[in-house]
Amino acid sequence: SYGTLKYVQCEVPEGGLVPKSLYRTAEELENDEIRLWTETIYQSASIFKGAPHELLIEIIDASSVITWDFDVCKGDVIFNIYHSKRAPQPPRKDPLATHGITSPAGNNVQLIDKSWLLGQDYSMVESPLTCKEGESVQGSHVTRWPGFYILQWKFHSMPACATTNLPRVDDVLATLQVSSHKCKVMYYTEVLGSEDFRGSMTSLESSHSGFSQLSAATTSSSQSQSSSMISR
Repeated sequence: SYGTLKYVQCEVPEGGLVPKSLYRTAEELENDEIRLWTETIYQSASIFKGAPHELLIEIIDASSVITWDFDVCKGDVIFNIYHSKRAPQPPRKDPLATHGITSPAGNNVQLIDKSWLLGQDYSMVESPLTCKEGESVQGSHVTRWPGFYILQWKFHSMPACATTNLPRVDDVLATLQVSSHKCKVMYYTEVLGSEDFRGSMTSLESSHSGFSQLSAATTSSSQSQSSSMISR
């Protein structure tokens, strides 16, 4: 019968309880999710406290459009966009490896040299955007100058309590949730010519990226010469 066939395929009687031996752990589900998206156009990146992940985009023609679509898989991050006339040095990968620590799945690259001065060697072209765990962010930036643009995802630290030296409960919980001060994002970026921007962004903004399918609400924010959308 159909019920018997279903029992054989699922090893669970119809209407019965699923045994705990068949449960999937949160870590297994996350690994499967990341494996699925790493096989697509999305790239993964790990962000550590003191070690942001940075992506270099060279722009030849002014008025090009940099678009992005990323999902915050773990932790809270701050998203920045910078511009520099100078080409960064070859990327420094996984700074933790120098201490004998192997980073988990995903990559970690720094491009902005520690000797560079903000406002002199490079400039911020967008206001920092704080993105919470589970959010999906789509947006764009119309470039005003040729040169090198750096997209940066930085670890977002919880502010310390100003009235006491004791840690707040929220801070303690946040530390426990983000193990080893690590965040993780999946991202996709594309550079469009200004004439191609309108149609492409209509398509981009009309859809959610992969991890936002369970989003309960959507908020939007607009900035000068940019368009950003965050979905929860």
